[in-house]
Amino acid sequence: MTAPDLQEHLSIIERLKSSVQTSDFDQMFAVLTSELPKSKQFLLKMELKRLSQPCDFYIDLRGHVDGTVHTYEYEGKTHYMDDNAVEVFEQGIRDYGRFTLGVYEDVMNTDNNYRVMHRKETEARIKQVLSNEQGLSDAELTTEPVTRHLARSVQFGSYLNRSEERMNYSITVEIVLGNGKKYSAQTTDISVQGCKLKLARQIKLAENDQLGIFFRELEQEYTLDRNNPIHYQIVEISLLDQKTQQLRVKRLEQSSQQEQEFTHFIDRFIRANKRRYKLNLDNALDAVIVKGYEQFYVPRTSSLPVFISVRQGKSHPQCALTTENNRASFHYFQDELQRSVLPQVLSAKRLKQLLQLPEGQRQTLLYCFTHASKGKLYFYSATEAELATENGLSALFLGFGASKKSWKVFQLSFLNTSSEYSQLHFQLPGDTSADTKAKNTQLLDAYLTPLRFIVSLTDISTDSSSSWYQQLSYDKSAVRALNQFAHAKLNQLPFCEAIPVKYVNLRSEDRYLYKTTVQLQNAQEQKLPDAFSRDFSPNGMQVETMLPTQLKRGDLVRLNLPELQKISNKFQLKQLLYEVMAVSKSGTIMNLKVVENDDGHQGKAFFQLLIQNNRSKLTVAEEQVKHPGLAPALRNMFIKALNSFPFYLHRKGIRYEMKAIAQGGQPNSLHLLLAQLSTEPEHLNIEPLLKHNAVNLAFASQLKQMKRQDPPKNYELYLKVTPKADTKPELSCHYDYEFNNEPEKKAFIAQLIADEAVLFCYRIWLSRTGRPDSDFIAQELNYISQYAIHKAKLLEEELWSVVGVGELVDITDELLLRLDIPPAQRQQQSSLRTKVLTSASD
Repeated sequence: MTAPDLQEHLSIIERLKSSVQTSDFDQMFAVLTSELPKSKQFLLKMELKRLSQPCDFYIDLRGHVDGTVHTYEYEGKTHYMDDNAVEVFEQGIRDYGRFTLGVYEDVMNTDNNYRVMHRKETEARIKQVLSNEQGLSDAELTTEPVTRHLARSVQFGSYLNRSEERMNYSITVEIVLGNGKKYSAQTTDISVQGCKLKLARQIKLAENDQLGIFFRELEQEYTLDRNNPIHYQIVEISLLDQKTQQLRVKRLEQSSQQEQEFTHFIDRFIRANKRRYKLNLDNALDAVIVKGYEQFYVPRTSSLPVFISVRQGKSHPQCALTTENNRASFHYFQDELQRSVLPQVLSAKRLKQLLQLPEGQRQTLLYCFTHASKGKLYFYSATEAELATENGLSALFLGFGASKKSWKVFQLSFLNTSSEYSQLHFQLPGDTSADTKAKNTQLLDAYLTPLRFIVSLTDISTDSSSSWYQQLSYDKSAVRALNQFAHAKLNQLPFCEAIPVKYVNLRSEDRYLYKTTVQLQNAQEQKLPDAFSRDFSPNGMQVETMLPTQLKRGDLVRLNLPELQKISNKFQLKQLLYEVMAVSKSGTIMNLKVVENDDGHQGKAFFQLLIQNNRSKLTVAEEQVKHPGLAPALRNMFIKALNSFPFYLHRKGIRYEMKAIAQGGQPNSLHLLLAQLSTEPEHLNIEPLLKHNAVNLAFASQLKQMKRQDPPKNYELYLKVTPKADTKPELSCHYDYEFNNEPEKKAFIAQLIADEAVLFCYRIWLSRTGRPDSDFIAQELNYISQYAIHKAKLLEEELWSVVGVGELVDITDELLLRLDIPPAQRQQQSSLRTKVLTSASD
């Protein structure tokens, strides 16, 4: 970008940039700059020559501009630009006569670029602040309140069950301690088996102490024993303020007749007065929040949870929980016979190596690519640790593998789990159906009990990251040495099945599993690779091709159904027009939608009749499962183990806010870092994430263009941590769209490492959410509505305002390796990160 001291001469640069390569450039330059000093003339000429230098950079504006990005071919290279950038690019080519640095910089600095928008907004804000400061005293400026950005912290899988209703009821009671001393206390709520008390802080008590309670005010209204107290035990003590403490107490054994009579009395009393004094609904309110945010996140997670079973000392992947976002990862590990090779990729040897690492650090990078030969698909994979031990093969594997279209990099996390976590459910007071649910899960014991671990596979590869690996130099003659990373073709493979997670059916119609031959043609009537159907509905079809295609969303295709045509003379099943709605990353699986004309659609009519006459014989896609309740059980186990960083974007009017952060069984490194800035355990201070107004500039603009079924958009977040001796560390965030290009990004990271700061890098997946699954939380909302309808409405408003869900995963190790940071510096950064996180968790 042109230096600030030359900005005032941009008009001269615009006049001369198209003439730099012409013979009369020097003459024109001398005329236009005759009044400038020699030093300024020299700088201007150097700048013009710099801008006219040939450029071989790839332009990739995906996630960087407020516009729809599409491919653009120029001189054999594929760029990704929106219409605005294409216009600037083509004008630059006309001005310079070729692709130069000047063209590249103009394209990267269009008005709809998020980085440019952010800079202009910041400049305007600073200008406004400076203008407002005139006439204000120093005291007035320094006393302005500091705004903190707090987000609700949601703990997945944390449901507080109550077997009985608890009524908010405040009366004065008298407590009797074991030493005979008596004190006055105040109830805050009461149930049949317990209550909460407030009393003076100076009274010395301990958990598990026993005490007696006289309900003096109730004795005056009702016939109660005035001589013998009701016996309780202290369960929990908490301090409310400097003068008051709160006790949570439970009833002791009720053997005496007086105790049993009191039980019946309290039960009748609560039933008669619960609408007058209101029930304590805290547990139900928390359950709606937790369950509501869980059902937004799990169907949109990009991580693929693979469940590892252990039988007789041997381990193997048994199943994977698939979602809309991670299904492509499961399909990636299927061979030409649609068999999962995950049992080979996640071998016992690799799992054992991860298990030997300290808990919380059990993760590695998994590099993969495939090779097709003679109709068979061969898989190659290597972990970060395996490449480190094989001298000279690291660059060979990474460089050669990245040249393949099938190249993938996965973040592999090894997590503990247990079948006990499968029975997570919330129980309302008096709800006996929960017992039935627990009994139903016993039918799954044989399946779930062996599941001991979860391997979370997260695809962190992108086109831009792959280009860095492709730059690695390697000995092409040594490619055969990579055979040691190949997985052998086996006649039999241990079965690993996909279990789809489902909360709410957002489709307008059911899809039915059916495999039949499909012949495809593109819009140019070119024949596409052989294909077969995976499922169908009257208005659409999912098709899988034997080889990857170049089709993309929005393309039109025509298809023939030769096998189905044999059974139907009534419908013409040839040249049926469909629109491509989605294509897998492998380019082999696509979702098609019927394109109707004035005469209707023969395929739609045929499938409607087929379904009508054969509904009992057809299998609904993703509806039939091997064990009823298996998907919810695996979902419960996953949310209790996950270590990612889910966050939620809410829409409030025209603005978007990040109002909730979730956490699974293990805190992410970002959880620990942000917790240091927070003083409230139930909230996280997310101010570092919002410094560049990412929510309303980048994220909101992206969500406005997305539909619920669209794949997530990727971002990278760079977090610079500067430790302080006596205070909390300083956190500074930078998003990838703030940098002009990859070299500039690498220079920033190299400088950060040189300054001995600590780097954390995160990959972000941002998805558009659909409507909440009301059925999933209907029971709790109905219960709350009976006693506090205003609270139920507030909960519904909060959940219905969620428009986006994000998932954030730590990819620092992969970034440093990708950018070819020297091993010594990578090790130093690893030690610094461990030190920072250890301090944060203390």
